[in-house]
Amino acid sequence: MKIILLKERNEWLATKLVAADSDMMFAGVVAGNNPGHVWADNAINPSTAIVWSSGLEGFNFMGSANNTFFNQSIASFIDHDIIPFLRDKKIDSFEFSVDTDDWYPAIYQFIGNRKIDESFQYVYKSNLNNHESLCLNHVVPYQAVEIDQAFALELMNGEMKNADFLLTYIGQYWGALDNFLEKGYGYAALTANKEVASLAISSAMYGSTHAIGAETLEDYQRQGLSSSLVKLLLHKFNEKQIIAWWDCMESNIASQKTAEKAGLCKTHRYKINWFHF
Repeated sequence: MKIILLKERNEWLATKLVAADSDMMFAGVVAGNNPGHVWADNAINPSTAIVWSSGLEGFNFMGSANNTFFNQSIASFIDHDIIPFLRDKKIDSFEFSVDTDDWYPAIYQFIGNRKIDESFQYVYKSNLNNHESLCLNHVVPYQAVEIDQAFALELMNGEMKNADFLLTYIGQYWGALDNFLEKGYGYAALTANKEVASLAISSAMYGSTHAIGAETLEDYQRQGLSSSLVKLLLHKFNEKQIIAWWDCMESNIASQKTAEKAGLCKTHRYKINWFHF
């Protein structure tokens, strides 16, 4: 018996592996909403898994942390399956988080001979019970537009000067633009000559929670574009009864300020671990 790559990711699998406090970015992968892979102990009745998020380019240990078979297989699986998988992607480190701290004794026991570095992430969320009206900032002299079917048509017709910026970002988290348009929401700030200067989108989805991804091109930073677009996106989320999830590095003060300006509340922090190979 060995750790196996599951062929299907769906809501049934999510009921087996996702817990109330799971990282929703990885929960979205397990449920089949967002691109990635799930390796588990069993295809018929999985109880333990390691999940790869293509968007985050990292792994998460999910499910039962007390699965002796799985835990004893971790080191060999990383050496023979995961490291070659990462090398194919030109990635030279194994980055991981865990659903619960119960995982750490087993992980340190079986791969603790490696030098494991760590840092912390903050998670911010919106509160659906907060009925305060959001102050929607204008993005003058830019134009804020919703990334919907009409926008996608303009994009694919070559009417945007840097369509690749937006398509690459969406592709990283959703695999394809159509998948995003079916399940996610987003806004872009356009310059007068139709260049995408900034974007804020649903970057993952699980249940009624959507993660937020935001990026502004360097030439247009420090103008408040990200926080303005995030506020527009939060307004849409409120309309749709969607809870927002914002994840950022503890060291990324700018990202924390963007979240706070948009009215999101810090809920918890968690640890990211990695080692180089």
